[in-house]
Amino acid sequence: MTQIAAIALVMGIVQFFKKLLPNFIQGTAARVLVILASIGVTLYKFLNEGLPLTFAAISFAVTVIIGALSAYSLVQVAGGNGR
Repeated sequence: MTQIAAIALVMGIVQFFKKLLPNFIQGTAARVLVILASIGVTLYKFLNEGLPLTFAAISFAVTVIIGALSAYSLVQVAGGNGR
């Protein structure tokens, strides 16, 4: 799984939960969900591929978190919810 695929998967997870619980997944809660989903996707990738959880996993997770938070902000602005 590439970083772009991981970011897309995280955004899919976040959008799913936003549709499921629209009153609770807003603002800070949505950003926390992005971070937790990014960590979960990273763990899934490294455990599924049999890779060790080393600095590479931390680097991958940080990249996915930054990319997913940026994508989430872009989705908010495109949807008319930007600041």
